[in-house]
Parts: sequence; C-alpha cells; structure tokens
Amino acid sequence: MTKSSNTPASTPPSGSRRRRERDAFSDKEAAKMLGIPVTKLYRICDFFDSDPDDAWDLIEGEFFEYEPGQARKRRFYEEGVMAIAIYLEETEGGSFLAKLKEFFTQHRARVTRALVQRRIIQVTQDRSALVIRGDLVFLQQRSVVRVLGTNGKGMVGAVRRIDEGSSGLDGAEGLEIDVHFADFDDSDGRHWSQRGIARLARTMQERGRITKARKAWVKAVADVAEDCFEVQRKVLESHEARVKAAMDRARSKAKHCAVTQQKPTAADRNPIELQAHHLFDAASRPDLAALEENLLVISSALHRNFHKWMGNRPCEPKDFVDYLLRNELTHFDGSPSTRVRQEQRQQKLIHRLEMLQARYEGNRLLY
Repeated sequence: MTKSSNTPASTPPSGSRRRRERDAFSDKEAAKMLGIPVTKLYRICDFFDSDPDDAWDLIEGEFFEYEPGQARKRRFYEEGVMAIAIYLEETEGGSFLAKLKEFFTQHRARVTRALVQRRIIQVTQDRSALVIRGDLVFLQQRSVVRVLGTNGKGMVGAVRRIDEGSSGLDGAEGLEIDVHFADFDDSDGRHWSQRGIARLARTMQERGRITKARKAWVKAVADVAEDCFEVQRKVLESHEARVKAAMDRARSKAKHCAVTQQKPTAADRNPIELQAHHLFDAASRPDLAALEENLLVISSALHRNFHKWMGNRPCEPKDFVDYLLRNELTHFDGSPSTRVRQEQRQQKLIHRLEMLQARYEGNRLLY
C-alpha cells in the first residue's frame, strides 16, 4: 500500500471538501482527545508514514486531510483518531498504562462512544434513508458503508464471511432477516439494523483483511453501535412529536392562507382547510421539519396542487417561489385600490422564501 505524501494536493477533491464539513478534527482537538501533546501526535504520524510495508497506515482522504494551504498541518477523521489511539495502547503499555489505566479506560470509552455516536447522528439525518421497526433502526446500505468506514466490496466480504462461518462446524449463527437486515418492498435496496451493523463490524474486526487502523474503527462500532442507535432511535421518535407540535402551532397562529388569503369559516358550505406546508421537504430535510420558519400555512387545495406540480421530487423554498410565479400570481392582483398593497404582500412572501433558501441551502443542522 502506498503511503500518503507529505505534500497535499493543491486542490482537494470535492469529496474531501464535503467530508471536512462533516467530521474532521483539528490537530489540537485530536491530541486533546488522545491525551497527548500535538508534537507527539505528529511524531506518531511521521512514524506511520515512514514505512509503507508495516501494519500501520494513515491514508490521506480516508484517515486525515491537510489544512488548506498548510503542507504539514493535518485534520483527522474519526478513523484516524481511533487508529492512533490503538497504536498508543499497543506501544505504551506496561507501567505507563498501569499508572493511568482508569483514566485512559474511561477517556477512551467516552471518546469512542462520542465518535461513533457522531457518525450515527450524521447518517440518520436523512429520514428517507432509514426505517424504524419496533426497537430496530434499519439503514440503507450506503449509510451502513459510512458507519463502518468501508466500501461496497468490504460489505460483501463481511457478509460472505458470516455466511461461511454459519455454514461451518463452529456453531456461528447466520444473519436473520428482519433482525440483522430487511428488504422493504417500497425502499431502495437492502437495509441493515444496528444489530446487523454490529455483527458486520465484529466480523470485519476479527476476520477482515484490513489494516490495524481500520480495525480500530470497526472495533469501536462493534462495541458501542447498538447502544448509540438506541439513543438515536429515541431522538428520532421524539422528533416526530416535535414536528407535529410545530405544525399545530403554525396552523393555530395563522388566520388565513398565506397565498390566497382565504379564511376557514364554519359558515361556508365547503369551508377551506389550512395546512402547514414544509418549504424544505420534511423527508429530505428533517433537520428543519420542526422549525416554524420552515412552515407556510396554506389552503389544502393549494397544498395539493403544489405537490402535484412538483411530482415526487423533494421541494425547497425556491420551488414554491417558482410555482407561485407560474401558477398563482392572480391571488396578488387585487382591485386598483389594493393593488399596491397586494404587490407588497407578494414581494414580502417571496422575500421570506428566498431568505429561507439562502439561510439553509447546503447548511444542514443536527437534530
């Protein structure tokens, strides 16, 4: 395996830029988490880089990235932090660890749990990529690949090893449908539960042909993933209640449809119904689903017409602006005496939608 060079590329790939936004730690943060000075952190990195044939390897783009414009300063991904932690554990045993055993045991446990929990929070932000069944959270395979820090080939290898073990004489249990994995008729590909993910991670750790650095990460996943998923499952379920409460509040505050100005009155023969529309789609942007500024109260007919116009695509505020300009401008015409006021109402609504688009487009919140 080729070691990473000490000189970063002048322009990082788009994938590296996306990852930097998600889970890279500064050298100071990594050193603090590991309980070592920054200088020692870089000595370990130099050792990892020095021999391309040893068992230790830190690969640029997978375990760390260089700070933009700084050839020697690094930012570390979760896998990189875990790899160095295991290296320290293996190389600095004896009296050093004996003296600080309790501290490092507790510290590593906290760090490990925090790193895995962080990754699990990230991959569960897209509610369209998961299904909750009872106490199990099933993730699409592409999200499982991220949790494990592997690729499709690594997943296939782990499944094959589990199948081979279950068909042998060692008594190992195989993978169970609806327990470790599930195939949902209306979903995109196979989903894996937290039990399945932990099983895959344990298999990769014990039998995978991977470096010690990768084994450090999958061991962490195997150890704490099930507990972390249980915490996140409760967060996700409570999220639904928060979304409903926000929609109820928005409807109770609204006196009329934000576009047509129609009011729900009991005297009408066919009274209109007001609904809270998610400007950023609730499924693709669950981080904004319980945010009242992301809700626009409109009539049920208008709501239905908009989504029919959109089809199955997830919507954003800019889509509603486009829909208004193409289909609903007559609601802002008014009589000659009210035309100016109606134009101001139109401009105010479009301004609100454009500001929301600018504020949250590409800016995903954790929820």
